[in-house]
Amino acid sequence: MNLISWLLLALALVAAVLVVLSRLWPSPFARLLLAMERRACGLNSRWKRVGDMDWHYLDGGRGEPLVLLHGFNADAHHFPRLARFLRRDFRILAPDLPGFGLTRYADDPPFDIDAQAQRVINWLDALGIERCYLGGNSMGGYVAATVARIAPDRVKALWLLAPGGLQEAPYAELFQEVAAGRHNPLVVRNQADFERLVDMCFVKRPWMPRPIRQHLAEHAATGCERALAIFAALRFESPPLESFAGEITTPTLITWGDHDRVLHPDGLELLGSLMPNSRTQTMKATGHLPMLEHPRACADAWLAFRSDLPAGHQHPQQCSL
Repeated sequence: MNLISWLLLALALVAAVLVVLSRLWPSPFARLLLAMERRACGLNSRWKRVGDMDWHYLDGGRGEPLVLLHGFNADAHHFPRLARFLRRDFRILAPDLPGFGLTRYADDPPFDIDAQAQRVINWLDALGIERCYLGGNSMGGYVAATVARIAPDRVKALWLLAPGGLQEAPYAELFQEVAAGRHNPLVVRNQADFERLVDMCFVKRPWMPRPIRQHLAEHAATGCERALAIFAALRFESPPLESFAGEITTPTLITWGDHDRVLHPDGLELLGSLMPNSRTQTMKATGHLPMLEHPRACADAWLAFRSDLPAGHQHPQQCSL
């Protein structure tokens, strides 16, 4: 055998070993793959003790801080692909919000939206961050908007990616199922639930290795009861976003996928009409997680929005991608 043949054989053996390891120990293998993605996107895994909570968060990049908050039953790993295109302009900070991801706490804290927002403010205090750009997707967008209401001086500009909390917008497919009394697709009980939820979140799934899908499904299933309690607190114990959106004068970019099956795209026009200093952006052929489905387009839109802030951010605009 020549050298090329030996190299091909060695590569085939390595691939076979990796496949076996991914089947035997999917969670450790998934954590390794997630760590590799973090590093490739310029982010590091960090911990910060705040009161009785151990916050896990991702941190990387340079420049002014841009804090990104994930959605329901997600974690900070929804943002590395976006961070890859923003890390040269911002210091990216993405926490695992309590109740999800790796952030730990001893007792069951309240999960209404005001309590969640205050915890984010306390975490920022512990990191010494007085002002930041603040973004969030879905539940994270609802939390981010609430932070801007509670502490407007802390937020330079706001980025809401298909935010939750609207009650007057039409129900998208997922919430139609909730309203009909069927199982809430956001609450994952097993692998089948996870795969169904992923399909609902995208027009076209980004590539995700099987060990990561299995690891995320198992992690979500272990927190199934907690997820139900958090969902109830958000839906029944929190003020709707419509009730305070008009109070938020922070410059805001609202981004929504036109094929969102989780939160209805009509929420974009509704929220934009309520927020006095907002710009709305429709992303074509995009689902509920635009920062994962089209990270470069998302990043470009935010960079363009930020660059416009000094001159004309008080004039809402509409655009489509």
